[in-house]
Amino acid sequence: MLTAILISSTVLLASEPAPVVPGGSILTKVEGVMVRPRPTDPWHFRITGKAADPQGRHRDFVLMPNRVLEDMERAQADTIQQVTFTLSGNVTLFEDRNWIMPRHAEVHTGHAPREEPTHIPADPSEDMRDGASDGDSIADIVADLQSSIKTLPRTLDAGAAEASDITEEPDGMLILSRRGRLLRGRHGAWVFIFDADAWGGNDAPAVLLPSATLQTLIQTGRKGDYRDPVHLSGSMTTYRGRRFLLPTAMTELRERANLSR
Repeated sequence: MLTAILISSTVLLASEPAPVVPGGSILTKVEGVMVRPRPTDPWHFRITGKAADPQGRHRDFVLMPNRVLEDMERAQADTIQQVTFTLSGNVTLFEDRNWIMPRHAEVHTGHAPREEPTHIPADPSEDMRDGASDGDSIADIVADLQSSIKTLPRTLDAGAAEASDITEEPDGMLILSRRGRLLRGRHGAWVFIFDADAWGGNDAPAVLLPSATLQTLIQTGRKGDYRDPVHLSGSMTTYRGRRFLLPTAMTELRERANLSR
C-alpha cells in the first residue's frame, strides 16, 4: 500500500508544470514539440532535450498566432509522428501562464538516403599490408557517419516566394501610439478598434494578444470605462487571415482644455 502511494505521488509530482518564466524573456534555439494538453486547447510548445526541467516537470508555452505557427502546424500535419522543432521567440506572462511569440522555427528531419555502390573496388595497397582491419572500408565509414547524424535542422521560413498576398502586413510590423478603444469579443477575446487617422483611413480591428500591457489595459478599464480611448503601441501579426496585435505600451488619453479660446 505504501509503495502504491509513493508511486502515485511521484507521478503527480512529475506531471506538475515547471515554474513560469519571467515576461520579457527570449528563448533562443530551444528544442521542443507541439502538444495540446486538452483537445480544445491551443497549441503549446513543450521544451524537451537539454533545456527541459531537470526535475521532470513539463515546461509549456502557449504558442501565439502568427505565420511561423502556421508553418509549424503544416509541418506537424505532414507526418503522423510528433515533430521536433528548434524554436526562438519572445516570452510573455499573462494570468500566471507563459506565452511565446514564435519568431523562427526549424524542424528536425531525417537525412536524405544516399545511394551507395554495391561493388567496392579493391584496395590497391591491400597486397602491401599484412591484413585489412575490420571497420576500415569505405562502406563502414559512410555507415558510421550516417548513423551519427540522426536529424538535420530545416528552416520553416518559406520566404517571399510563397507569399499569397504581397499587400499583407509582415509579421512583427510595429505600430506606435495608435489611438483606439477596447472591445470584448463574443468569445471573450479583447479586440482593439483603431480610430480613423488624419486622412480618414481606418485599419481593421486586431485581437489583442496576452502580455503585461494587456493586463494593464484590463485593469485600467475596470477602474473606468473600457470605451475610453487609449494610445497603444505593439507589433502586428497575421494568422489564417486574421490580424493580431501584441501590445507593448499604452498611454491613457487625457482630454485637454481648448487653449484657442
